[in-house]
Amino acid sequence: MLEVIDKLFIFICCSMVYMNGLNRGNAPVPMLLVISLSCICTYFENRKINRIIAVIFAVLCSVFPDLLLYLPVMLYDLFYTDEWKFSMVYLVPIGLSFSLYEPFTLLLLVLFLCITFFAKYKTYKIKKHLLEFYSYRDNAKELEILLEEKNQKLLENQDVEIHLATLNERNRISKEIHDNIGHLVSRSLIHIGALLTVSKEKNTKEGLQVLQDSLSEGMDSIRSSIHNIHNESIDLFNQIDTLVKDFCFCPISFDYSIRTSPTLPLKYFFIWTIKEALANIMKHSNGSNVTVVLMEHPIMYQLIIYDNGRLAKEQIKRVEEINENTSSSKGMGVRNMIERVQGFGGMIQFSGDNGFKIFITIPINKA
Repeated sequence: MLEVIDKLFIFICCSMVYMNGLNRGNAPVPMLLVISLSCICTYFENRKINRIIAVIFAVLCSVFPDLLLYLPVMLYDLFYTDEWKFSMVYLVPIGLSFSLYEPFTLLLLVLFLCITFFAKYKTYKIKKHLLEFYSYRDNAKELEILLEEKNQKLLENQDVEIHLATLNERNRISKEIHDNIGHLVSRSLIHIGALLTVSKEKNTKEGLQVLQDSLSEGMDSIRSSIHNIHNESIDLFNQIDTLVKDFCFCPISFDYSIRTSPTLPLKYFFIWTIKEALANIMKHSNGSNVTVVLMEHPIMYQLIIYDNGRLAKEQIKRVEEINENTSSSKGMGVRNMIERVQGFGGMIQFSGDNGFKIFITIPINKA
């Protein structure tokens, strides 16, 4: 926009000199020609086009000397560019038409050239400062986004640490209850049982029986509470995420979408299965990528462990045999995996096509 305003002002000044004292019917033609060439330079902003336009205008000035009065307009596009040397082509028409102009007209032309130079210098500096401003603004915005992302990660890590600390504290409390209060109540029940055996008074026995029943009920309540606390203290996601992060054999991706917490035995099963599968991949696979997916569907949990390593024909055949008859597996790890899945009432499938895949489904109502 600044360049358009500058060129418009210079064009008006040159037109005043051009129209002064002229009495020609085709006077608008050079003006339209200058406008067209100048608009082409402004629109494309191409170095090669600027050079071509400069040569074309120099040729036209040699043929039509009156066009030299619009030289400041055309030189505007060359000042402060790498093509400023091409302005030398205008020396030819200037030399051919120098004697056709009055000294005052030439003085005005020189004045307009100076105005053009300073106008382009001013616009060049403004554009340079604007580019620096936009660059600083963009960099500041990027830094702001990075800081927001880092702050978000810090908050997430803080929440995870607090959650883990809470779970560890729950686990510690459950162990203390089990080791201290649980043992004391168990010992008390043993003593009461002994007193019931040796006591012969009916009232005493009835009192001891009531006390024993109360302590037994309290012991059951303690066991249930300890079980619930211990179950909640196992964070399935963090346990698996730790296994994934410690896996350095090849790149690994982990997708977790469990909304409701599985039972404690099932948590241990998922952790053990993933640990066993990753260990087997490091021992036997030649893959370059591993994927672990654990998700929850409305009626079942689904665990998929996949690596893109190639299997020999004998291995693929062996996998097919295991799918047809799970008892045909000779490997202890695979056999244990199959038995545990069957214990939860689930299904397990192996695949050797395009890599090795373990596909496990566990019904939620049986988990």
